[in-house]
Amino acid sequence: MNFPNDDDGGLLQMLHEHGIDLSAPMDLEFGVHCPDENTALKIEQVLQAAGYKAHALYDEGDLEEGEAMTADNEDSWPYWAVVAFIKMVPEYDEIVRIKAHLDELSQPLGGTSDGWGAVIE
Repeated sequence: MNFPNDDDGGLLQMLHEHGIDLSAPMDLEFGVHCPDENTALKIEQVLQAAGYKAHALYDEGDLEEGEAMTADNEDSWPYWAVVAFIKMVPEYDEIVRIKAHLDELSQPLGGTSDGWGAVIE
């Protein structure tokens, strides 16, 4: 399979290379980065009103076992986010559309779409 040469295509390629069936619906999580708790709670409400199953969360930045603090993870923790959960067939164009829609809904409140991931069991 060929995927576009960007972050979304790269993630689809990685899933494909790991043997994930990309023709079957799966649970995807779309993140929205928020500058603070108040913004996260507002965006959570807006996304829920738009029909998304969304949840605000706070990540204080726990290091994984054996992981060292670096400039990269120090800059990105702690943070607030909203995660929208969608069960869907992971199709590139639809993923890009959803990310754009999340930006459209969250940017007026100070949020920014921050990628997506697959829930693999």
